[in-house]
Amino acid sequence: MRTEPVAEAMPPRGRGTEVDGGVETTLDWAKVTERLSRGGRYWLATVRPDGSPHVMPVFAVWSASAMYVVSKDSARKSRNLDSDGRCVITTEASDAHLILEGEARRVRDHETLERVSGAFETAYGWPTTVSGEELDAPYGAPTSGGPPYRVYEITPKKGFGFPAEGTFMPTRWRFS
Repeated sequence: MRTEPVAEAMPPRGRGTEVDGGVETTLDWAKVTERLSRGGRYWLATVRPDGSPHVMPVFAVWSASAMYVVSKDSARKSRNLDSDGRCVITTEASDAHLILEGEARRVRDHETLERVSGAFETAYGWPTTVSGEELDAPYGAPTSGGPPYRVYEITPKKGFGFPAEGTFMPTRWRFS
């Protein structure tokens, strides 16, 4: 079982970078995972075969110590993740800008696919069902290419939280 990451404050330095109200606490990881499990607007950055970045909006959700994204098998992001799992996923959640750097792997086991299907239903009200090694759905985002979708698990290696409203110190998390 994975333990919580180590949090480090990243004190702002330089003129005009003070945190409002003298906030000195880091963002609690439990609060981060609660925000991530609600869903929202996410951006996924992957690595193309030539090493250049590729960024796209995705459905994503946090479940059981990892982020999960769905993608059509023919999508560039799927092809990128299949050949190089290094990626970054970002979102703005409540008063925080959140960034997770990690490694993605395709999920194929039925138990995890069922759990992820439930997490997408809870976060977005999106009804998906497991179909073989993918998730099927009655609909998808207009730009998604339509179901079925592969599921990728992103295991975080490093994370960052930046305050949108000065309620915590910029925070870095390191995962073991």
